[in-house]
Parts: sequence; structure tokens; C-alpha cells
Amino acid sequence: MMNMNRPAQETPAAPAAVECQDLRLEIKNRVILDGISFHIPQGSITGLLGPNGAGKSSLLRIISGLIPAGSGTVSINGRPAGVERLGELSMLPDRSSLPGWLTVQEWLGFAAGIYPDWDSSKAAELLLSLSVTPDSLISTMSRGEEARLQLLTCLSRQAALIILDEPFTGVDLISREVIASAVVGEMAGGCRTFLIATHDIREMELLFDRLILIGGGRIQGIDDVDQLRHSGYSVESRYREVFA
Repeated sequence: MMNMNRPAQETPAAPAAVECQDLRLEIKNRVILDGISFHIPQGSITGLLGPNGAGKSSLLRIISGLIPAGSGTVSINGRPAGVERLGELSMLPDRSSLPGWLTVQEWLGFAAGIYPDWDSSKAAELLLSLSVTPDSLISTMSRGEEARLQLLTCLSRQAALIILDEPFTGVDLISREVIASAVVGEMAGGCRTFLIATHDIREMELLFDRLILIGGGRIQGIDDVDQLRHSGYSVESRYREVFA
């Protein structure tokens, strides 16, 4: 049986798409993150799992360069994170509002103008695979349809690091399956790295390579999913063991 209580900090065995060292974030005298250290290998799918209020969204914003950490360091592909790295990653936030007065096609034309790494052929491909209707007015789309459009926007960029913050929140079963399938398709070439924060463990259980379990602003465990399975654990049972 593997040692489930091993120290959270680890030494990278492969080039790191993301590396965090001793991150700390405090807001209004409240500690949000404390002593966060981990690495994410390039070409992997890592699940960032934890209960509400665990600090997941704050951590993703620091990695993305949207907010600074109080202390500690973050690197993206070996270079310090920050606004300078925004072109190297694509993030789907937990709360996003697309311009409802535009149609899907109008929005995609706008996105092509604001993202230097926009891939129009990829966007056209994803319109079909994610079942997004080009002439739909965004304000009339269902939550599931809008979630698929947000993912399309995220994946149509050529950024190698994709960060998804709760991509399944409020989304119907069919849309969840379509989103999960799109992630699988993007991993086929091995050129993308995914960091996904989600409460919907069952939707992604078979996709994750690695888990980062976070609770109370601290790392509660870092696991290789294959090793978990060989030790008789599932992602869900490991989550329950840590947080139940």
C-alpha cells in the first residue's frame, strides 16, 4: 500500500508546465493559501480538487497572473508567472460573462482580434464538435450552451497551458459529456497541459493523470492517479478519505 500521507512538496521528474513554491495569500487578515508547493508536468491533466472555500480559484488566479501572491513563487514553463505569461495560457474562469448582445459568430470574430494566438480553423472545428450554433445570440443560450462556447474560446487559442475553473457548474449532463470529450481530444497530440478545478469528480475521474487535493488553503495531498488505482483507490475514494 502506498504512503497516502507523504509530504506534499515533491521534486519534478519532468519539465514543469507549472511550478509553485511556498505560495501564501492573505486577504484582510484572512489566510487564503498557505505553503502551497507543487509542480505540473507538461502534457498532463491535473485535477485540483477540494471543498468550497478551499482556495482553488484564488490559486488559479495567481497561476494565471491575474492576482499576485503575498509570498512564494510561480513559474510557467520555467519562467516567472505574471501578465507577461498571459499569452502562454488560456483560462476559463469560474464566473464568466460573454457579451450577450453578440451572436456566436460575431463573438468569435471579436475573439480573433483580441487573441494573437487565435486559431480560426480550430474554432471552426470546435463549433462542430461542441455543437455550438454560429448564429445563436449569446444572451439566449442555455447555461450548457454558453459553457461550451466558453470552452471553445479557451481551446481555440494555441496556448499550451489550459486552466479550467469549475467548467461543469450548472451544466447539463450532455454538455458535461461533450466538454469532457473535448478535453480528451485536445490531449491526443500531447502538446497541451490541463489544470482543472472541479467538484464533478465522476465526470473527469478517468481523465486525470494527477490530483492536487487542497483544503483550508493548504495542500492535503498530491497523487499520481495510476498509482492510486494500483493501490485500490479511485479518485472519488481518495477525495472522501481526505475530506470526509
